[in-house]
Amino acid sequence: MITAETGKTIQTKNELPRIVFIGQPNTGKSTFFNRVTNATAGVANWPGLTVDFMQAKVERDGKTVEFVDLPGIYDLDGFTEDEKVVQDFLQQYNFDLVVCVVNASQIDRQILIPLQLKKLGIPSLVALNMADEVKRFGVKINT
Repeated sequence: MITAETGKTIQTKNELPRIVFIGQPNTGKSTFFNRVTNATAGVANWPGLTVDFMQAKVERDGKTVEFVDLPGIYDLDGFTEDEKVVQDFLQQYNFDLVVCVVNASQIDRQILIPLQLKKLGIPSLVALNMADEVKRFGVKINT
């Protein structure tokens, strides 16, 4: 189980809670994963860099959580090698939460994956990255 800072307890499906990072390429997903885990997942500006997933375990306050960085994809129903890795992972492995990283300045083009996760009933959280870019363009997002 995960205890959030709000004091709420989340029941987990695994011995260790597993949190999965998902999102389109170049949203900062692997950078976020690296910051959370102190890992060194590859970060670059082209699709296909991460064709497999990265895993890291983090211990905090005596509790261990497993984080998984999946390849960047455009669609949960896609046919590319990257999308197949994500589809297989979501079907074959237990996880407790999906963190969907979205580039806030391109939310109109990146909203598909969060909507697909919601439709599938997958417990998820949308992380709006690059909010500074949005402000620069004068865009306001009502979260």
